Amino acid sequence: MTFNLLRDPFLPVVMRSGTQRWLAFPELASNGLDEDYPVEFDWPRPDFNMASFEFCIGVISLALDIRDADDWRLFWTSPPDQDALAEKLAPLVHAFDLNGAGPRFLQDCDPLRGDETLIESLLIDAPGQNGQRKNSDLLTHRSRYAALGLPAAAMALYTLQAYAPSGGAGNRTSMRGGGPLTALVVPATQDGAPPVSLWRKIFANVVPCDKRLRIDELPKALPWMAPTLTSEGKSPRTVHETDPDAHPLQAYFGMPRRIRLVFSREPSICSMTGEKGPLVTGFSQKPYGTNYGLWVHPLTPYRRRKEAGEPYSAKPKSGRFGYRDWVAVAVGSKEGKLAEQPANIKLAKTDRPDDLSQDRQVADARIRVGGWAMNNMEAIAYLVAEQPLHLATTADRQEALDELARQLSDAADYAVSQLLAALKKALFSRQTNASNDKGLLDQARTDFYAATEDSFHRMLNELLQKMPEDGRLAEAADYKQDWLKIMRCTALATFDRLAPVPIQDAEKAKPIVNAYGILNATFAGRSKESKSLYDKLELPLPEKTQKEVT
Repeated sequence: MTFNLLRDPFLPVVMRSGTQRWLAFPELASNGLDEDYPVEFDWPRPDFNMASFEFCIGVISLALDIRDADDWRLFWTSPPDQDALAEKLAPLVHAFDLNGAGPRFLQDCDPLRGDETLIESLLIDAPGQNGQRKNSDLLTHRSRYAALGLPAAAMALYTLQAYAPSGGAGNRTSMRGGGPLTALVVPATQDGAPPVSLWRKIFANVVPCDKRLRIDELPKALPWMAPTLTSEGKSPRTVHETDPDAHPLQAYFGMPRRIRLVFSREPSICSMTGEKGPLVTGFSQKPYGTNYGLWVHPLTPYRRRKEAGEPYSAKPKSGRFGYRDWVAVAVGSKEGKLAEQPANIKLAKTDRPDDLSQDRQVADARIRVGGWAMNNMEAIAYLVAEQPLHLATTADRQEALDELARQLSDAADYAVSQLLAALKKALFSRQTNASNDKGLLDQARTDFYAATEDSFHRMLNELLQKMPEDGRLAEAADYKQDWLKIMRCTALATFDRLAPVPIQDAEKAKPIVNAYGILNATFAGRSKESKSLYDKLELPLPEKTQKEVT
């Protein structure tokens, strides 16, 4: 029997009541007024949960044909019920079969007969063949999933195609490159109100697309509905977002890998979900699938190495998602030159603050990020985090708040550079190549940002509540002075902890004491580096005392 991703129970969710259920796509529809409704996806893997949002956002964008802000707001204020959503999905259902004789979801049009690869190899963190040969699969063991049920196999396939890392000769990366970062807007919940429905969490991230897509043009968005665009040869074809045979909504359904799932004839237990049913035991594959060029994904932040350079997708790091990363994703560089917000975040801040804040005076929507931190073909860790979005209710207030966030973050970056320079002088004066990314210096950087993070968000939240509609706030300079004091205390405390003064050894103590003095003078406005720090906060240097002048 054919398994269809839009018709059959495919998505595991947590309901408002706390119960766990498998839902078919139309059952996601909810306005939050029902007694019980889905509130989150519930896969046993965080990358599957994030990929489920992307899949659902893509399907909804196809089905509802949202062209502009008015279309979006109509469905936001009056969500479809299950029957209405099923009717909208009906023209797409034939394109989402996972098995069967016709086109198969995200799979090559050819049978791809050959050696069968174990199904767990679809998982981005599965140990590669080289790791298995060397028995180095210590953190992520092999043979975790002997077989997957059809829902889990479908989501594993979607997750790989959406985030595909480099995988050897001819194994193409996703259209955003390997391991891209995804950023989602999570709407606010009023105090004491029921939790936001999963439908609204999904729909808050739908980005209108003004390019019409007729049903007979589905292959432009769903590439498995047409012969596979392969990329063999010395000059392979590169598919760009502006190609006439492509559609912008293919961003949600890219197919860089040539894969064909292998189904078991006997039903059994899914190794991942524990559900009984038909299984996928492996897959066949060939190299040189679709080679994607520049695509700007609506849910991913982008960076540029130079102002005129092409954008490239932001990638998560192996550590935590701190406020430096938050600024790049939620605020971006001024005028978007070097770091650009994803389209869903831009819309949240410019067109949707009232919708997302549910009429609160101060919006408290959040931003959720996720993505694989990669080292070439090796998955290091999956990063998932949430932080406040700090939505303002007027454009002037938002612009002023964003600029302040940039200033605080830029000042923190400079403060860290001075802290590391001081530690180098104190402890590594004889080393010319001490790396900032290893050992004690890397620890100092991490500790500084972690220690100042709560203060960063607290200041933005307090300013947002006090700020008038025109964005002008007399107390902004006071907050910047407070930030300077917080950074000074944190930097000096970090220095003291990592470079304690050896009281019994004057020769070793001297460079430490000197470096501490320079660092302290920088924050106090008395060193040559002080001007750069104060300029980043648009603060005047302290006036010199009579003693300093003479």
